[in-house]
Amino acid sequence: MMMSMSPMVRQGYGHGPGSSGGVSPGPGGGGIPVTPITPMIMQQHHQQQQIVATQPPGGSVSLALLIDFIVQKTYNELTVMADLLPRKTDMERKHDIFSFSSRTRLLATRLLALVKWASSAAKVDKSVHIMSFLEKQSMLFTDTADVLAKIARETLVHARLPNFHVPAAVEVLTTGTYNRLPTCIRERIVPPDPITGIEKKNTLNKLNQVIQHRLVSAILPVQMRNLKIEHGRVTFHVENEFEVSLTVLGDSPNIPWKIIEIEILVEDKDIGDGMSLVHPLQVSFLHQLAQGRLETSLSPLRELYETLHTFAQSLQLEVLYTQALKLCRERLGDYLIIEEYSIGQSLVLGYWNELSSHDPKAELGYRISVSVDCSDIAQPLGVTHQPLLPVEEAVQTIEGLRTNQLEKMLIQTVYLRSKSRLVELSKEIEIYLGVKPVISGSPAVLNISILMPCLPSEQLVVTVNIHTGGFLVNVPQFETSPPIVKDIAHMLNSPTPEMTKFKSLISQLRYWITERRCEKTLQHLPASAADGITLLKWEENPILSKIGPHRLTIKFQKHPYAILVSYCSSKPYSC
Repeated sequence: MMMSMSPMVRQGYGHGPGSSGGVSPGPGGGGIPVTPITPMIMQQHHQQQQIVATQPPGGSVSLALLIDFIVQKTYNELTVMADLLPRKTDMERKHDIFSFSSRTRLLATRLLALVKWASSAAKVDKSVHIMSFLEKQSMLFTDTADVLAKIARETLVHARLPNFHVPAAVEVLTTGTYNRLPTCIRERIVPPDPITGIEKKNTLNKLNQVIQHRLVSAILPVQMRNLKIEHGRVTFHVENEFEVSLTVLGDSPNIPWKIIEIEILVEDKDIGDGMSLVHPLQVSFLHQLAQGRLETSLSPLRELYETLHTFAQSLQLEVLYTQALKLCRERLGDYLIIEEYSIGQSLVLGYWNELSSHDPKAELGYRISVSVDCSDIAQPLGVTHQPLLPVEEAVQTIEGLRTNQLEKMLIQTVYLRSKSRLVELSKEIEIYLGVKPVISGSPAVLNISILMPCLPSEQLVVTVNIHTGGFLVNVPQFETSPPIVKDIAHMLNSPTPEMTKFKSLISQLRYWITERRCEKTLQHLPASAADGITLLKWEENPILSKIGPHRLTIKFQKHPYAILVSYCSSKPYSC
């Protein structure tokens, strides 16, 4: 085995005056006894070394592995020379062969010297382990002496027992108790006795009276008049905004109000499965902010209302803005436009953009604006319509705002706008046609009787497209509307509708419905209706040319050579 040896340093074991701990080895001098190295200890140590002798110690290499490496190295060089020497000159081959022989001989000589030395390596290794063991024992003895000296000089100097408290011990042993403990121990450790139920009830009643007196003498906002005093607290409820509970910690007028609980009532049932819109950390921050302002404000209740009211309004606007984005993304698309959104200030929505371009009453477009009252921040959110709606109609649209439902507010607004447009159209139709239309239903529907008498299914129905604001016209009885109905819808949706043309279109529709009546009646008779006569031109016949354009040809099945031509005409001063 090829071993690495470390130099050994001989050390004394506390000998001489300079030894650690100042212990001298003289007889009776109190020195630390040194354990002698007996043959038994050496034998145990030798057995431990034999257990690990099968593995080479750290920093050494197995002799067999070293010989294997030398053989492989020599074989590798010899193989490379065999490949390269044929390509070289005779002198170069001789030089390479001499160099290889010299290196290999030197390596073999070193290996031989190492093998001769390895025969005595076991003795050297055994000596090294013995010296290492002795050195470790010396270090342990030295450290023990140092620690004992430190304890004697530093720790034991202050290790003294206190004077025993004999009176206390006598009292405890004789009476079984001790009555001389300081009262501060009882005040800090032993909890006081709880108050009784009657005392608790009287305290809460007294606290209710204190709160009532504070409220009477305080400046209370109008919006916080909905309150309830019970169980020593006052609870203010502001609809659709917040609910806050307050109390006082004494009857002095200088003691500030204490906030017990804050609950934000702004909600949106379509978002978060009805869960609260405010995170508990936000409520905690709002609690701290409001409590700080209560303690420093001259009008604490008004300051409390403005703080919570501002937060609730900002949250309401955020909810409405989120609902508007959802409507634009999922259903309405470009029919609803978010024109402006200022956080905590206002939300402006636009609708009926196509109608705004040619409606003289809506030069600025159709808009709904939900905003904060800048003149009085204590007021709730307000709704402004452009163009303006009558006051009684504008109040109806606020109902959706109270429940934070933007879609409900839009539906009510569009319904009122549609009804207003149909009312204006009804007045014009009544003037030009002399017929009084009927407005009914939700969404609003304008029913115009074309004939007298007229079935409900034969009436001209005019509605308003809730997405664009344009008029929709149809006759319910006919699945396929005639071209005249499309012309009427186009005329009504034109920028400048001509009521004279509308009157003419209504007359044509009246003729068309009458002809359909005749055709439906003939279905139950042995006759059929047609628009013309085969192989005959109306303009060339002197008799037929006098018949107007609204005509109907009737052929009889039992009289194939007979044809009945009927036509319709308007009465004077009527449509």
